[in-house]
Amino acid sequence: MALGRKRSRERRQRATRWLWRLSQAVMILLVFLGFGIVTYRGAEEIARAEVTALETRLAEAAEREGAAAAEQGRLALQLAEARTEAGTWRARHEQEVPRPPFTEMLAIAAERIAAGVAPERVMDLLRLADNLRRCEGRPIIRRFAIRFGGTPSADEGTSFLDGLLRITIAMPAGAEDVARLANVSVTSTWNGRTENLTGLPQRLTLPLGNLDVDLAITASDLRGFAQAALASCPRG
Repeated sequence: MALGRKRSRERRQRATRWLWRLSQAVMILLVFLGFGIVTYRGAEEIARAEVTALETRLAEAAEREGAAAAEQGRLALQLAEARTEAGTWRARHEQEVPRPPFTEMLAIAAERIAAGVAPERVMDLLRLADNLRRCEGRPIIRRFAIRFGGTPSADEGTSFLDGLLRITIAMPAGAEDVARLANVSVTSTWNGRTENLTGLPQRLTLPLGNLDVDLAITASDLRGFAQAALASCPRG
């Protein structure tokens, strides 16, 4: 009987030791399990933070890309506008900046004005300039006196075409500058018109039937006189 109690006590001791060892193993397992959970959660937080940071960088990169695209579009628009403006200025430059032969003509005009010729005189000569015409026969040239003071009478001056065309010139009394002060009157009776012009020389082209009457009026070499040259030119 004593032997039975001893065995029973030994079994209880073995069971107690086994439970103690089991509890130690469970505690160690729980410790490792807790450590693993904490480590996992920490790693999860770190991963979540990295993902968030990556998403933020991606959003910033997309924003920068959008801004770069907008800036590129703005620069392309500015480039197109600049090219259009450059084309406009190039066209204006070609239209407005004198080029040969206009530069030579302007240089000659500047030389004459610098030499004392009145600018109005130079402009009048340019207005009178015309292409050479092929006219029939030699021009008829007539010299006539200039009226100084007052109005020329009906028999003064000179006429062509049997009186159909009459030219008179008047000057203020005592004046000598025919280039600026000569008052030229050209009357064509076939159309009832009178041209009143100022200064010499003068040139007119008057239509007469199928002809153009080309009239050139200049100062004569003789003081107080002028001369007129008339040529008949086929029209066209």
